Amino acid sequence: MKYFKIILSLTLAAMLCLTSVSALACTAIYVGADLTEDGSTMFARSEDIANSYNKVFYVAPAGQHKAGEVYQGCYGFTYTFTKDSYSYTAFSDDNLSGFCPDCGGEHPHTPYQAGGTNEMGLTVTATETLSGASKAIKAVDPFNKKTGIEEAEIPTVLLSECATAKEAVDLLLNIYDTVGCQGGSGIFIADNTETWYIENTTGTQYIALKLSESMAFAVPNQSAIGLIDLDDENVIASDKLIATAKEAGTFVGDEAANTIDYIASYLPDQAANGRYASALKFFNAAFTKAQGEIVPADYAISNVDAQGNIVPLYTNIAPDHPFTIKDMIAYYDIPGIGGANNLEIHIFQTFAQDGVTDTVEWVAMDNGCYNVFVPYYPMLTTDTYAAYQLGTAEAAFVEEKPAEGLCYPATSYKPNENMEWVQVEGFKVLPANWADSYYWTFDALSNLADFAGLTEDQLAAIDAELAALQQKAFDAYAALQAAAANPATGTDLTETCTDISMNCAKEVHAAVVQLVNGLK
Repeated sequence: MKYFKIILSLTLAAMLCLTSVSALACTAIYVGADLTEDGSTMFARSEDIANSYNKVFYVAPAGQHKAGEVYQGCYGFTYTFTKDSYSYTAFSDDNLSGFCPDCGGEHPHTPYQAGGTNEMGLTVTATETLSGASKAIKAVDPFNKKTGIEEAEIPTVLLSECATAKEAVDLLLNIYDTVGCQGGSGIFIADNTETWYIENTTGTQYIALKLSESMAFAVPNQSAIGLIDLDDENVIASDKLIATAKEAGTFVGDEAANTIDYIASYLPDQAANGRYASALKFFNAAFTKAQGEIVPADYAISNVDAQGNIVPLYTNIAPDHPFTIKDMIAYYDIPGIGGANNLEIHIFQTFAQDGVTDTVEWVAMDNGCYNVFVPYYPMLTTDTYAAYQLGTAEAAFVEEKPAEGLCYPATSYKPNENMEWVQVEGFKVLPANWADSYYWTFDALSNLADFAGLTEDQLAAIDAELAALQQKAFDAYAALQAAAANPATGTDLTETCTDISMNCAKEVHAAVVQLVNGLK
């Protein structure tokens, strides 16, 4: 999720609207193949920071970056590409006018890419911000604010450069080792053979875990890694992970046995937030602990059993039924996880078979509580529906309700006569061409549902329409499967699959525009 300095700059430069939902609320989830109904590995992440902030979804073309080209990031990180880049699906902030909303620069980079899959079948989902490392350990291993990699730059580099999950893991960890990072994060890196989860909460120290298929966990901006034996072949840790904690005086583990309790050592004050409580209840309805009662043993990843032996990575989370794509979608409609500050949500399924259909990407824009997830075979997708790619003006905050246009009640800040930032009430006004944009159409629906005082009958009608559209998206996935299984003679499968997903998104968009117009 976006870094604090981005939040500050947006607040000052754009009067970013505040809502009652935390702006630091990205939530990721992982469910291994042994725990899913169709045998796929599922992982997902919502990108959350604020209400009404345009996102775009597109395919970055092969060769967008050339061998020898130097990538210039927003905040000082640079990287020299070793080959012409692969094509990949991507979400990013809207800089289609040439202006970067993250750093304010006009350099021609793609800002804040959050996740996608490249033509080789590598998937990366990043920007799950992790904070809360102790002051003592950050003093020993501070973030590199000058040249370290920012989490939103990770998908750009890895998806451009790497063909496999392990190759991408090695590249990322080499970057951490050499220049470090700008902030803490949790990263998923996957292909059809393996899924890795990597955490760092300080500048250069990290743990990378090759996940087992028999585990499930959630990451609501808090560390998910507990007691780890670093001798496990499925674990890669920075060389000084234990030494750094020892120097800080925070180490919990057994140095002789080469074990470390990562949460206890690096984030000793971490207390489960409300989204952990929601997630654990979602996994298993029998989970009854309240937020303040939850301890790391309830959710943390470990590979050490009660006798101190290395075992396959596990958590104490036991889903009460086999998960399906419908469960993953429903996860983003539970308290604290789905909400007005969702900007986009991507769900990935990876299947063990090797081929261009072994990864499925389900895409939604804006609030997970009022949405439709559209399916893609990313390796067979050459373009996306035009409304996903529309650059627009920003939503504007005004204190008086405008006579025209689509708006909703909102809160912002402005300086008073003493140059003190004070809260003011007003309205957020969507761009005039909101209906041309996929993101703004769903943002309009979400904010009408949340803030316009709709009746129970109107809200029920919204739910019914979205459920019907989601079924059409499931039908589109069935069409993708059928096309891949029996490609029509003389047709290009990439064109067929691109058209199926594009037409599904187009139909969903048109229906939601009509729904919004009937409400506003």
